Amino acid sequence: MLKRTVFWLIFLPLVAFGQQSKPHAAGDTAINALPAGLAEYYATYPTEKAYLQFDKPYYAIGDTVYFKAYVVIREQHKLSALSGVLNVDLINPDNKIVRTEKLQLIAGVAWADFVLADSLKSGNYRIRAHTNWMRNEGEDSFFEQIVPVEGVSSKKAAINGSAANTKKSAPAAAGKSDIQFLPEGGSLVTGNYSKMAFKAIAADGFGTPVKGVVTDDTGTEICRFESTHLGMGAFNFVPETGRNYKANITYADGQTSSVSLPRATNSGYTLSVNNNNPDTVRIRVTGGSENTINGLTLVGQAGGVIYYAAENQSAGRFFSAVIPKNKFPTGVIQFTLFSKAGEPLNERLAFINHKDQLKLDLNTAKINYEARQKVSIALNVKDKTGKPATGSFSVAVVDETLVPADSLTENNILTNLLLTSELKGTIEQPNYYFINANDKARDDLDNLMLTQGYRHFDWKKVLGNNQENIKYQAEKAMQISGIVKKGHRPVPNAKVKLFSTAGGMFMLDTLTAADGRFSFNDLIFQDSTKFVVQAKVSRGQDDVTLQLDTLPPAAVAIKAQNTEIATNESAGIQTYVNHQKQFFEEQQKYGINKHAVMLKEVHVDAKYVPKIPHSDNLNGSGQADQVITAQELEKIPCVRIVDCLGGLAPLVRVGRDGSVTNMRYGGQMAIVIDGNFVEPSDFAYLPADDIEGIEVIMGAHYGAIYGSRMVNGGIIVTTKRAKKQNQYYRYAPGVVTYMPKGFYKAREFYSPQYDNPHTNQKMADLRSTIYWNPNIITD
Repeated sequence: MLKRTVFWLIFLPLVAFGQQSKPHAAGDTAINALPAGLAEYYATYPTEKAYLQFDKPYYAIGDTVYFKAYVVIREQHKLSALSGVLNVDLINPDNKIVRTEKLQLIAGVAWADFVLADSLKSGNYRIRAHTNWMRNEGEDSFFEQIVPVEGVSSKKAAINGSAANTKKSAPAAAGKSDIQFLPEGGSLVTGNYSKMAFKAIAADGFGTPVKGVVTDDTGTEICRFESTHLGMGAFNFVPETGRNYKANITYADGQTSSVSLPRATNSGYTLSVNNNNPDTVRIRVTGGSENTINGLTLVGQAGGVIYYAAENQSAGRFFSAVIPKNKFPTGVIQFTLFSKAGEPLNERLAFINHKDQLKLDLNTAKINYEARQKVSIALNVKDKTGKPATGSFSVAVVDETLVPADSLTENNILTNLLLTSELKGTIEQPNYYFINANDKARDDLDNLMLTQGYRHFDWKKVLGNNQENIKYQAEKAMQISGIVKKGHRPVPNAKVKLFSTAGGMFMLDTLTAADGRFSFNDLIFQDSTKFVVQAKVSRGQDDVTLQLDTLPPAAVAIKAQNTEIATNESAGIQTYVNHQKQFFEEQQKYGINKHAVMLKEVHVDAKYVPKIPHSDNLNGSGQADQVITAQELEKIPCVRIVDCLGGLAPLVRVGRDGSVTNMRYGGQMAIVIDGNFVEPSDFAYLPADDIEGIEVIMGAHYGAIYGSRMVNGGIIVTTKRAKKQNQYYRYAPGVVTYMPKGFYKAREFYSPQYDNPHTNQKMADLRSTIYWNPNIITD
């Protein structure tokens, strides 16, 4: 029988969601500038969004996290051709980046993986992705997902939250629940029939059930209300002139409070939206007693494209519009009311779902399969009209009995691109609004629109005459740039060469500009590639300095981590972790994918342990089998460290190619420079004068913390501080070597071939991810 599995198949079509209609013409008012203003703004500031699909919702230490990246232009959700480089960061529970990968985007997609080293600790990790262009909008525009990670040796899971959501902000008063009241359209106007939305948050940062009574300042009961989903709900009433209102609230935990409602004003407008009809959106604009509606304009836009605009030219206090939903694409629609002068007055969000995503059909050759029998699956993709569709797909096949997941909290490509990336704050249970087609889910989604702010769009920014400065440019590929100086002055027309021997001889040359700057653009190279950059002037070479540009990584926002875990999520993670322990043990039994085991603590008494300044040794500075300081290196004159290390460390053999062999136990040792694992070729030409110290690890006592990569021991090299900060080394005046972060090469997902007679048939198959393929293209 076919083992019970869940298929997670994520796609991005090579065409936009839904269809785009042309903007409606408005009257001869200032509002005519809107379509042209929007077109100009988004031509200058197109918005990119990123989404990552993972093979699982949570992981164990020692796992490999496989993922595929999709980058789209927000306006139409088409795959982006703007950026060619995507940065992906693994952030630990202490809000520190522990791993960064640069991915080469080809037609807006890329795929890669993170190996969760044995040295990592349990907790909620964040994986975020962004292009350099996205940094102009700030970190809120980055893709980010919480990924719980647990150690296989732990007896109880300590992870909290879910794969899609975690607490990101706490209520103002720690330990207490909190509630916000938000009038529909942003204004509460006296005498107008008004809807008041609310959202209650518990002390843990998640929505909590609430109910209450609204009273006026005379104590008269006006109405009662109760939340319907995750602490959200809404009620209707007509505020009277001169009255103040408050809500007397009871929370799920028994707490009570009294909160004043926003004050109603005599001046302003009420913008009401009825989204209940499956075919139309009904909108009503009502003016206050002191206002006229003549000359007001209503605009409906999504992603910077205006799909509806109408101007009211009649007198009176209200006007209404019935708009066919087929004018809008699927997603969040922003309705904005403008004054005659073009000033935004009110705003209301609505979600329209045409259910026009691609139709996916998966078929197998037969229904029943024997254990370890190959399964062939046919994927047939059609658009909403039933025609075959071209798209880029990624597929994960996961054993659901081993990786139970909550379908409500899953953050997939639809929920992310259409919902969570469009709204401010954390969206709990984003998939709830997509997998439920009933009236309650529709009303709950509308309450979400009333209580969550729009993330990307600001009319004042779009319509303002002041254009923003673009600080971060879109990266098509890698760039190596810098400045050549003689003394402290820039040198124009200096000859600059860039060359590397990685993968064969490579060389480029250029001249510096009048300001001494140079740039080598559109470079494509893999991570750990070493370059030599050389600058030459006509005379006075000894005074030449060459300084390379380095762009600091995006800042990491400090975000609180929960300390408690929901029972169902804890049980799911613990089930998975227990299984992974068996999986690793089975692999080690047969000598596959060996994992280093952390030994019990051993106390060693010593008279003196040399320390290496700013060492990145995970055991602590000086905690190694041998420590070689800069003072010791100075006593043995040599240019390259490989020429003299053997004389200082008798238990290692160093080759001219930079390889280091463990003479005690055999096997090639790992090489770590300033906290990064490097290839022997990167170590071979390292000058001895640039080294602050070397720590030699011979066995598991100190090597276990580094995991399987140091199973044969290793050397930990710390360069002098000035060299480390700039990521490059100076060999001579005007000559530097540089090893920038290059494109990561994804690991190939391994699946055992049981129809091959050489495959070990005795080893139990305990994989949780059965299959992963990030690159499927339909015709």
